Parts: sequence; structure tokens; C-alpha cells
Amino acid sequence: MSKPTGGQPRLSDADRALEVVEKNTDTSWAMFQAITDAQERGFEKTRPTGLDAQRGAREAPAIVTLDDVLVEVRRNNRVCPMPTVWVRIHALLPNKPPHMPGVPATRDEWSRTPSLQKRAHLREHIAWAAAQGVLPQIHEVLRALPETKWHHMGE
Repeated sequence: MSKPTGGQPRLSDADRALEVVEKNTDTSWAMFQAITDAQERGFEKTRPTGLDAQRGAREAPAIVTLDDVLVEVRRNNRVCPMPTVWVRIHALLPNKPPHMPGVPATRDEWSRTPSLQKRAHLREHIAWAAAQGVLPQIHEVLRALPETKWHHMGE
């Protein structure tokens, strides 16, 4: 040990090392045996979940939330449905206000509208469907669309 200028002895790394002494080997051995026995017994058998295995994995939840639908429409980096499909979905929205954006229907409108703006318009349509009580129906239509009927980021 060396003494620093403050008068207190400074411990070296060797002085700080702890010495471990096992005092009760029977207890340690019993704990080791218990762990080994548990490992050899293995895991409990899997219990059935109660879910119907015949139903589809992507079946709609009983109560559809706005977040559920937004997660679905953003899956696989989706932007929005392709124009012909989106026009049909837009037509399902009741009581549309005049300020609600429409669907970019012509090729020129489609090509000039950035993907993020298309996604924002779709989000507005979905929020309106939720406000009008038709969100579950819109969700079903969107979930049923094959991936080829979606416009994706970068396309």
C-alpha cells in the first residue's frame, strides 16, 4: 500500500481483491443438485390456448380501434390503396364534409401527390370512418386487400 498526500492509505488492485471461501459445501452441492434435477425434468407440457386454430391468423379483433386500422394500413411500408380501390373505399364514407380531401384519381394527380401526403389523406379518411361509426367495415375492406392492391413507399 502507498500513502497518498492526504494521509489515508491507498489500496492497490491486489489489496482490493476479495478472497472467497466456501464454508458450507453440503448446501452448495444440494443447490447444484436441485438445479440439475429441474433441468433433467424438462419443461411443463404446453397447454392449449383456447383459440380456434381453424380461424385465420389475421382475423379482425372484436373491437376495432383507430390504431388497429392505422397499423394495418402501414404494414409492409404501405402508403395507401391503389387509386381504383381507394375510390371505392372513399365512397363508403358517409356524410363526407366538403373540406375532406379526395383520392388522387387521375394519373397526373397520382404522380404529383407525394407518398406522405397520400398516407395523410388516407389517415383522414380512416379517422372520418371512426367518427362516423363505420371503422369496422372500412377495416375489413382494407384487411382483405391483397398486397398488390397497395401502393408502397418508394414505388
